[in-house]
Amino acid sequence: MKKVIAIIIIVLLLANSSVARAQITPAHELERNGSGYTIPGNNRTHGWEFSVSEDLAVVGLGIFDLFDDGLDFSHEIGIWDSGQLVYSTTIPTGTQGILIDQFRYVETEPFWLFEGETYVIGNTTPGDPFVGNDSLATITTISSIAYERTLYSPGGTGFTLPTLIQDEFYSFGPNFLVVPEPMTMVMLGLGGLWLRSC
Repeated sequence: MKKVIAIIIIVLLLANSSVARAQITPAHELERNGSGYTIPGNNRTHGWEFSVSEDLAVVGLGIFDLFDDGLDFSHEIGIWDSGQLVYSTTIPTGTQGILIDQFRYVETEPFWLFEGETYVIGNTTPGDPFVGNDSLATITTISSIAYERTLYSPGGTGFTLPTLIQDEFYSFGPNFLVVPEPMTMVMLGLGGLWLRSC
């Protein structure tokens, strides 16, 4: 019986998939003010710190694709909370990731960001270009996310929590997709129901 209920709910959700898709939102949007860009230092992690004003579920992680033509390298990417890695994955080379407004995303298992907490998102920088500073681009976060500062790790450290403060806005590498609270409960509830019924 549980399987039947789960299948019915999933079919109904798929039938109304435009509603679900409409609720998935990038954490920030990027408006380019110029044509310049930078290649960040190799074998390190670049990212940005942010705080959250309401509970959100992350459903995708992504990286900036300067010319919308695919990535030259794969990138490790993750989100940290109080120095502990919450979730990580790899963004593949080429055009395998889903392109949304200049960022290539991969789907993740849903995981929570909690109201009042501060997080860091970062990705490795093996050579794909970023927009380099705030004179070349403007970042606008969604209302429940507040950008705090840009961070990076020393050269040669690979994929690690970035802790050094960057004066310029080298923050346009990593991004993530979130689901606002009402839809979050539906999506995660469906996932839980599906898992319990199998």
